[in-house]
Amino acid sequence: MSIQFSQTSLKAILGLRHRILRPGLPLTTAQFDGDHDPGTLHFAATAGNEAISCLSLYASQWNGNSAWQLRGMATDAALQGQGIGRQLLDYAAGEALTLQSSWPIWCNARVSAMGFYKKAGWTVESEQFEIEGVGPHVRMVWTQI
Repeated sequence: MSIQFSQTSLKAILGLRHRILRPGLPLTTAQFDGDHDPGTLHFAATAGNEAISCLSLYASQWNGNSAWQLRGMATDAALQGQGIGRQLLDYAAGEALTLQSSWPIWCNARVSAMGFYKKAGWTVESEQFEIEGVGPHVRMVWTQI
């Protein structure tokens, strides 16, 4: 399977984001505040014309300083565990850091995804908390290239 990594549109990734992160809920629950902001970056790993992994980066704040917030990271269930999400994360981080090299990247990670982020060099920065309707999360940050 040939996989391409690129910056893309919300429209190209919304179906995947909804299917993986908000199954059984209305499509609107997979649309996030800031999705249409001019500084928001959407990324996809595609096979053919289909998004198989996605994530979005939003201009945000971390400890009072400018930062990127990672949201909406998802990989097709049949392809999870094959390194595609990690490759997309590395690609997107590289692209974002060419725009703002001093910005850390942070996220509210599902507890079930903590191991994925830790393997990629992220650190846990909060106690566990609940996002209503989604589940337990922790705040994580990545400050390395």
